[in-house]
Parts: sequence; C-alpha cells; structure tokens
Amino acid sequence: MPIQYPISDPADWRRLGNPSFLRRAKAHLYHYTYPAAFTAPRKNLLTKVSGPSVHPVQDDVLAICIVKNAIGYINSFLRYYRKLGVTRFAFVDDQSNDGTSDVLRNAPDVDLYTSPIRYSEAARGKAWRDALFKIYGANRWYLSLDADEFLVFPDSETTTLPDFIRQLEKAGMQRCHAPMLDLYPEGPLNGDEFVDDGSRWPFDVSSNFDGDSYTIKLERYGTSVRGGPRKRFFGRDMRLSKFPLIWVDKATSYERGSIHGPGPCSRNFVPITAVLLHYRFSNQSINEFKNIVNHGGHADGGAHYGAILDHPDFSEDFTLAYDGSVKFSGSADLVERGFMMRLPT
Repeated sequence: MPIQYPISDPADWRRLGNPSFLRRAKAHLYHYTYPAAFTAPRKNLLTKVSGPSVHPVQDDVLAICIVKNAIGYINSFLRYYRKLGVTRFAFVDDQSNDGTSDVLRNAPDVDLYTSPIRYSEAARGKAWRDALFKIYGANRWYLSLDADEFLVFPDSETTTLPDFIRQLEKAGMQRCHAPMLDLYPEGPLNGDEFVDDGSRWPFDVSSNFDGDSYTIKLERYGTSVRGGPRKRFFGRDMRLSKFPLIWVDKATSYERGSIHGPGPCSRNFVPITAVLLHYRFSNQSINEFKNIVNHGGHADGGAHYGAILDHPDFSEDFTLAYDGSVKFSGSADLVERGFMMRLPT
C-alpha cells in the first residue's frame, strides 16, 4: 500500500527501511538476473582530456557527473558542491557545444572525460558511471549526480558531506535516498532569468516545488517516490527517487539497476535522508526540453519531455504554481514538513 509523502507519521520512516524479506530477496535476485543494458565495447569507453595528474586519495570527497550543455548553471553546481566539501569532480561531457566543457577544462579540481558514444548508447549514462567507479576504485563513497541537481540534507547549510556520511554509516546505511523535487518559478517561466554570476543559486529563481500529493511505494529498484508537477499537471508518472550518495563496492552497478536505483537494488530500501533540488523548470525549459527530445537519450527517447512540450498550456508565460506550492527556505523546513528524515548525530 502506498505511503503518502511528505511523511506525517514517524512510523512510516521505519517502514521504508524495513521491507519484507520477500521484497528484499526479489530485489537481490533481480540484480543478478537483470540483463546487461550495455553491449558496446568497453575498451576506451572514456578518455580523460583534462584534470589533475594526481589520483584522488581515500579522504577526497569525489563527485561524478554526466553533463551536456549546462553553461547556464555549471558554475553554480561547482560552487555549491565545493561548499559542501567536494574536493574532486569527475565529469563525462556528452558533446556539449555551449561552453560547458571549457569551464570544466579550466577548473583545477575537475577531471574531464569524453566518450566516443552518446548518452543513449551508454545506457542513459549508466555505463559511464560504472566506468568511473572502476577508474577511481571501490570501497569509497561517491556523489553521483546530474548537473541540475542540488543535494540538501538536514543542516546541510552548516554540516559538511563527510559529517553527513558519518551519520549514514552510524545508521548502518550504504546509500542516501534523495527524491528529486522539481523546482519551478513562483510566477511564469519567463518571469525571471537566472544569471550564473555567483550572486544567486538556481533555486533562488526557480524556488518553488510541490508540497503535497506524492506517494512512496516499494518497487523493484527499491523505495520509490512518485508525483510532483510532472504528474500533477502533465500526467507523467515518473520515478523521482535517486540515490546520489552511495558507498561503492565491487557489487555496485548502475547497469544492474537503474539511474533511479543502482544495483544491488536490495540496498535501495532505506528512509529518505535528503532531497535533490531539481532545477527543471525555468525560462530556458522550452529550449532545453526540445534539445532533450531531439537528443532522444532520456527515458523512452525523451517521451516525457515531448508530452510536456505538446501540452496546449505549456508556453513561456506558463506557471506551475498552485495552492500547494512551497517555497524552498532551507533544510530545517524540509525536515519539519516531512520531506526528509533527520539521522542521529
């Protein structure tokens, strides 16, 4: 039976972390019987084009990211995660042509990789992420992100990622479950323009998200949150759950799972301990969604975004705000509203 999200009953947090033996066993079996999604040759899958010559040490906080044409917010992404404590980034650039690769090539803490294949050919980037795990090694924590995702966890304004990782370890968790909260402006899409000059964050402009009407279910990839504006307005029932902070060992594999739930999937039944502010709707959305559809690399060849573009009301002066919209005001408010659980310190 689905659980309503955000969580109002603290007992529901415990339910999320304690699936039935049968559910967990099925997810574990699924990991080892799931057919490999990537069949292209793996030799020379990634080529490093720039970055420090020194390999990250065990104490480095490493973030891996797939990126394409994110010049509008890539500097904010780097600034935000440096502030949280990331000391090394590894990006796979999917043939950006807007200056994103130039920014990354000139960053002193960024390893930049390219690939001879495209995002869709790499099983929606899963093969690239697994390849980066092999390059940097197992038995370490990774941040695994997209460039439009900003991780928020309890007290993240004052707590570093290493401190948060210690909280996860103390709670016996190998992964941080963080649903994407699709952000949108308070008014029309074209009402305010975000300029990536360091004076604001993307979520200061697209600052609102849906405050209700989500559900949580235990699915084959693990605990899954669904809902948000893409379902409320456009009828697109998309999985919003991700696991952006994960302990990687030899068994860890995106190809044996999903972008929204890497294998072994049995590890994905955990309470929600963070959220990803997803910079999805802005004054650039129409062009971005058209590029996604033309690229065809997202789920169902970009069909979700094609359906949004085809909606008769979707335009530059379109607004997603409604009575249940909530303005992002910090991690404490998300905890109080039941969007994420506070771990023992």
